[in-house]
Amino acid sequence: MVTSRVEQTVQRFSALSRETVVARSDGFIDAEIDDDIVLFNIEKGTCYGLNRVGSRILRLLAVPTRIRDVCETLLTEYKVEPGTCERQVLDLLEELRAEGVISTLEKK
Repeated sequence: MVTSRVEQTVQRFSALSRETVVARSDGFIDAEIDDDIVLFNIEKGTCYGLNRVGSRILRLLAVPTRIRDVCETLLTEYKVEPGTCERQVLDLLEELRAEGVISTLEKK
């Protein structure tokens, strides 16, 4: 049991990569306003707002998804350079993970 806790802690703080599988975490209530999503965590009393692109990313994470696949989808939908897309997606997902909005899963 101690090993699994240690593994969970290491997994939680390991850097995200294109191959990491991520998904939305439970415990948040969300509301859509135009193309934006506002997330509420009642337990913590926190609120997060995501713009149109951030909201699109969060929608893609309704099911466990590899970050590479998120980037590939965004590249078909937006005019952005692949390297820029990947950096910005990873940055956002790191922030969301730190706040508990998403979690990492074992690779498929």
